[in-house]
Amino acid sequence: MRFERNELQTPKHLVPQEKRNSFEFVLLMAGIIIFALGAIGFFGAFIYRDLLGDTFDLAYRKIQSYSLAVGGFGIILYIVMGVILKIPLKNTSYYKLRTIVKNEPYDPPRKGDFSKAIRARLAELSDDWTLYTEVKPPEADFHIPQVLIGPGGVYTIYPSNKNSSSRKYPDPGPFMKSASKQLSNLVGEQVIPIILFPTRKLASIYTDNRDKKTRVMHVHEIEDYFKKRKNKLEKAQREKIEKIVYDLIVASPPTP
Repeated sequence: MRFERNELQTPKHLVPQEKRNSFEFVLLMAGIIIFALGAIGFFGAFIYRDLLGDTFDLAYRKIQSYSLAVGGFGIILYIVMGVILKIPLKNTSYYKLRTIVKNEPYDPPRKGDFSKAIRARLAELSDDWTLYTEVKPPEADFHIPQVLIGPGGVYTIYPSNKNSSSRKYPDPGPFMKSASKQLSNLVGEQVIPIILFPTRKLASIYTDNRDKKTRVMHVHEIEDYFKKRKNKLEKAQREKIEKIVYDLIVASPPTP
């Protein structure tokens, strides 16, 4: 299965390639390393406090104080170089630091976005199937989280991991039905909306407590479901629909 994203959705490197050879980037990496050494020293001193005291006659709290100073210097160095290199300092995490060190695109998980889990379940579908995210038909007041297009048809997917028995549960059923109908009018093919839960139990609770407007499934059954769909869209039809859906993506970039 292919996963298509537009330019705004595509993850980018926090440090452009041309800046990775700069002196500022070398200092940034030095700051990360120094901070890591300080953290290792701080926690290592506590773990091996008895060995330090009995064998080397060293007070572990003193070593921790030095380690804090070293780690603090590393943080300051990272902050200064991060400002110079225009790396957003908000939400700095292990994942963000790892992408900088390993020169990987920054693609953090987003709240309410289960694209990775769905892609993992549908990985064995052929490349005739394509997944899109954040699709909004012009007349809709609702962003469709995922749209799946393949030989077996066009499907909209709303992943939910909440208990629908709660009064505060925002039922996506009516919105998904409406937005899917509008998308169907645009692409000229039937669009089947699906509300997707991570477990069979949550799917069952939704079925028992809500007036179903869409198909309700759990994530463990979607692979077999789509594999068993009969072919009804030719390549030319799929390509036409894919272009329409791609142009309907209303995306926001990953937030550093």
